[in-house]
Amino acid sequence: MTPLFVFEDSQFDGLFPLTYPRCAAELRCGGLTLLERMQRALGRPINGLLVREGLGEVTRKRVSVPVNPGFSAKEGVILINARWLMLAAHTPWSDAGTDTAGLSADSIVWMHLSPELAAKVDLSKLYETRTLDDLLPQIQHKSEKAVLIHRPWDLLEYNRAAILEDFKALGKANDGQALAGAASVHMLAPENIHIAAGVKLYPGVVLDAQAGPIIIDADAEIRANAVITGPTYVGKKVLIRTLAEIREDNSIGPGCRVGGEIIGTIFQGNGNKQHHGFLGQSLIGEWANLGAGTTTSNLKNTYGIIRMPLNGVEESTGRQFLGSVVGDHAKIGIGAYLSTGSLIGFASHVVVSRPPKFVPSFAWVTATGIERINFEKVEELAQTVMHRRGVEWTPADHDLFVRIASDSSLTEKYTWPAQR
Repeated sequence: MTPLFVFEDSQFDGLFPLTYPRCAAELRCGGLTLLERMQRALGRPINGLLVREGLGEVTRKRVSVPVNPGFSAKEGVILINARWLMLAAHTPWSDAGTDTAGLSADSIVWMHLSPELAAKVDLSKLYETRTLDDLLPQIQHKSEKAVLIHRPWDLLEYNRAAILEDFKALGKANDGQALAGAASVHMLAPENIHIAAGVKLYPGVVLDAQAGPIIIDADAEIRANAVITGPTYVGKKVLIRTLAEIREDNSIGPGCRVGGEIIGTIFQGNGNKQHHGFLGQSLIGEWANLGAGTTTSNLKNTYGIIRMPLNGVEESTGRQFLGSVVGDHAKIGIGAYLSTGSLIGFASHVVVSRPPKFVPSFAWVTATGIERINFEKVEELAQTVMHRRGVEWTPADHDLFVRIASDSSLTEKYTWPAQR
């Protein structure tokens, strides 16, 4: 069988800050990451995940496939783009023959190479633009109708479709033990509800799946009088607080603790939003914390198209509803109000009620302005937070923080006060 690798291409920077600490294939949409969705759709082993320099060691801790493994070209190679949201079984290279590429607009979706051409490819450099582009004149091209994630908000666009597909794959399942231990749990359209083993449902919980399915994954805990409306995915070991209003189109990744009113939002995992406050059409990175009263605006007063400062440069999102993108390890203080289309960078701390629309990575935001945060204290806090969830801080995490601090200072269009 021809070896198959998922590769990270050169457009990972269009997904910052979410891809600072991870490959695009680890981004969540629905109940799965892009990589997990590929594993299900392909129905065959993935021989490796090829990530850019500096991500290898931390990625190995999180994924079930080899990361940046060795490679022999004697059987050729199949390469598929890490940004591909594979919503159905899809193996177009099976009928295309070798030395063929599937293209979508300006991106290579997949490439099937013969042993001769595969021997010319440096798999460690696929995230550099020219590595595969230089092969295109030597192979056949096919137009590929594939969903590629170009910007963070693209994940929101397809989140509902992903949840629907995930429920179709799982089907109805109501864990008897979970239901037996919970008095007065109200299930509307129970045929659209999947409750995995180990789930705890408290009295007064309402699961309303009339408009779409609800998936509650293993060992999640739904406290009293919380209301969940489908389509929604609640991940493993997620805690949903008492009286929470979890509205439609949410994907809450594993280990999160959430409360208040949430709609149309994706939590990567291990995030905190435990208190009151509205969170709408937003993307929340891992280990991020939103303090009590944190509220996002997700609709302009003019009802117009929202612009977001990606890497500090505003661009149109094409969306009428969009809240905020919050990077990993970011901390938002109590009572913060985030403007429509805000972007909060990696490991930044916001302790002011009205922060600017763009907050660079490793920033300390107070009423007096923005300054660089103390790097050692950020690392110490990250180590503490991860330890509380049973995740070990390793030298690889330190190296990653150092690298992100360097990369973000070059990528993000922001002039720090000391540089003025």
